[in-house]
Amino acid sequence: MRTMVLELSVPRILLTRALGQVSRAAYFGPASPLRLIELPDPPLPAPGWARVRNRLCGVCGSDLHQIFLDAGLDVAPVALPSHRRTYLGHEMVGEVVEVDKAVTNLAVGDRVVRWGRAEDCRARGRRELCRACARGHRVLCEHASEPREDEPVGGGFGDSFVTPAVTLLPVPPLLTDEQAILIEPAAVAIHAAWRRPPEAGERVLVYGCGTIGFLLIQVLQTLQPACEVYAVAQFPWQSEMALSCGAHQVFSARDDGYAQVAHLTGAKLYEGRAGNRMLLGGLDVVYDVVGASATLNHALRWTRARGTVVLVGVNLHRMALDLTPVWYQEVDLLGSVGHDVVTWQGESLSAFELAMRWMGEGRLDTRGLLTHRFPLEAYRQAFAVAVEKGKYRSVKVAFELTLQIYTKEDDRGKPSTDTRVYPA
Repeated sequence: MRTMVLELSVPRILLTRALGQVSRAAYFGPASPLRLIELPDPPLPAPGWARVRNRLCGVCGSDLHQIFLDAGLDVAPVALPSHRRTYLGHEMVGEVVEVDKAVTNLAVGDRVVRWGRAEDCRARGRRELCRACARGHRVLCEHASEPREDEPVGGGFGDSFVTPAVTLLPVPPLLTDEQAILIEPAAVAIHAAWRRPPEAGERVLVYGCGTIGFLLIQVLQTLQPACEVYAVAQFPWQSEMALSCGAHQVFSARDDGYAQVAHLTGAKLYEGRAGNRMLLGGLDVVYDVVGASATLNHALRWTRARGTVVLVGVNLHRMALDLTPVWYQEVDLLGSVGHDVVTWQGESLSAFELAMRWMGEGRLDTRGLLTHRFPLEAYRQAFAVAVEKGKYRSVKVAFELTLQIYTKEDDRGKPSTDTRVYPA
């Protein structure tokens, strides 16, 4: 088994961060926690487990935060126990190649995606579910940081992995691999929209145009076609994509956002000392998909009294925030992480299942979101492309992880085989 890991240790993290200020190459150097390693293929450790061979895996923003050690050591999640070795890659699609006889809902040959971490009650085989797992929000499992006897091995950035089968979901045949690696980001967007569903006539803003932002625009339009969806983009080509996804208007992150929101909503713009600015009136809901200190501070001031800000973006650092709008304007600030179970047209189903359904129905159009593919050996270049969006016009970057064989005609018109080898 070949797999990419982070070998977490504080000395390595601190040294790599220091060297990284001089060159990004330090994050891939000998002192870095990042490793591409070979391991013996582990046996299935317990009943109910499965082995999956990866086909394609997307690079997520959370992967990049880990790879470039973009996290403070004093934030709340770091206080929890964690594994010394983290296997990277979760936006994967693969094929079941081995399954324990106790598993009844999967078979060898099934194409699957992975439903988050394998740390929840169901993955642990607990008969009594915690409150989060009982309602289907397994990412918030109350037992996720407890030690366990058998650990999953491998991740999406590698050739295969073993995991409890309850972490896997079959992919419908009509969905391509390219769509399948976007099921998890789409489920994240669905969960974010359900945290504060838009109502008819409301003006809502998607702050940030990456993979989840583009999907969230479409989710909001599907969930409530009678709302006005605006977006903030960093680059002109992102603005064009946001409009093609259904945004009614898009403005640039370089624009005066206060003036833009005032124009779009009819809010009154006030300016105090030293450029201190505030809106009265404004947006009904802001979905902050960036999650930086600047974007969250703006979002709280751009939202009308008793409006809502949904924090979707990941920022693993302490932030300097002006929270007075939460009190002074009674703005609700909600967090959104992962995916859960939602109700759509009277039916209760997981956000993963709804994402697959909407993709199959054409409600979620993922064309154009997968912009770059790399073999796993080119991971340095892949991560650089994923980070430098302005330079490469990248949205979703993915690793090809299968052996692909293409048939073509030779110079005499007879079939011949052209083999492109990827890590297998």
